[in-house]
Amino acid sequence: VIDGLGNRPATGQDVLIADGKIQGVGRSGSLDVPADARVIDGDGLTVMPGLTDAHIHLSSGWRGPNDNGNRPVYVKWQLMNFLYAGVTQVYDIGNIPDVAGDTRDMVEAGIWMGPDIKIAGTYFETAEVGAPGYATLLPTNDPSHLGGKLDSMKNVYKVEMVKCHAGTNIQVLRALVAAAHERGMRVVCDLWQNNGDPWIAKVTKLDGYAHNMFMTTTPTLNDAAMLKELGTFIISTTVMMDTIGGYRVETDGDFLTGNPLIEDVNPPHWVAQALGQEGTDSANRYMGVFDALFGDQRTLDQFRSDAFAWTKILVDNGNLVGVGTDTPYLNNWSGESLHRELELWVNDIGISPLRTIQSATSENAKILKVDDRTGSIQVGLEGDLLVVEGNPARDISDTRNIRYVFNNGKLVDRESLTH
Repeated sequence: VIDGLGNRPATGQDVLIADGKIQGVGRSGSLDVPADARVIDGDGLTVMPGLTDAHIHLSSGWRGPNDNGNRPVYVKWQLMNFLYAGVTQVYDIGNIPDVAGDTRDMVEAGIWMGPDIKIAGTYFETAEVGAPGYATLLPTNDPSHLGGKLDSMKNVYKVEMVKCHAGTNIQVLRALVAAAHERGMRVVCDLWQNNGDPWIAKVTKLDGYAHNMFMTTTPTLNDAAMLKELGTFIISTTVMMDTIGGYRVETDGDFLTGNPLIEDVNPPHWVAQALGQEGTDSANRYMGVFDALFGDQRTLDQFRSDAFAWTKILVDNGNLVGVGTDTPYLNNWSGESLHRELELWVNDIGISPLRTIQSATSENAKILKVDDRTGSIQVGLEGDLLVVEGNPARDISDTRNIRYVFNNGKLVDRESLTH
């Protein structure tokens, strides 16, 4: 058992689930197991918390063929991908709120299968960036104007943490954060040209950053120490840099064929379409945005190098660092890309497997404020479990060797999710 809290794995363990909750964890034979309990033989297997992707966008993003507006079939396929890959909690960190909110409510009602969902609602932005409907424009830093927009997100869509986007300047951001905190809400912000400096968190009292790259400065240990003192979290999305510049294609070539977390679930023609274009081509539609914002600051190689180094600094310093993917942007596949993010942490950044798993489970749960419900294997929490062959504490890629997924204490019929 890997508990998700960073502790060393415990061997020879039983995990008892009843009424959707973890009722007991202990040495084999030590638990009071009901006579009619279903028993799954875990010999050679590892039980760990279900994974959390703390940066996703339901129903695709800005400029894709499955883009913009309510596309429920695509959303349902995303949900299936997440569950199949052992992702039991996600944070939609910017979307048309009707799409994200309705999807969340359908899952909560048991009408659709999927992970538990938290949503951020629309991007709070000072200029239209991306598709219409995704942004709440803030032409002013007037508190009453900001408060009305926040009240709508909170009262209509049950949003607890909103997201500010690329162009939000310091003046607007300070007022937005103040208005949000007055309402018991939080603000997470992208790292882009107007706010891509860790010290902006000190000026604005921002709660967290949605990315660990795209900074206007190369971050340092002093920056990490300042963010730790402030309690500002960071969500790592290094897998974006793995795909946007075609790095994964360069190192792995065709990573779709024979990849069950992609091939087993997605419609075959989607996979065939993706195979018909190079990774660099699939990312080109986004390059115009990034070139306009960052082209005069540093290269993609520099952004990638900084993202890797910054994540290592933050983790070594003890900052609260979560894990996300920005799926389905940039050729990142829902569910599968989170496993890739974990592999990048271990193999490219040099973070231990146990610490990496901790960020993808209990640390993400802290960021989303659901750690009293999920994110670790403890008595009383929901039975959100990923059961794999092997030992991810030794080989992080073993998280891909999925045998069972439990969501809210129920065994997921993974076969039913395949095509």
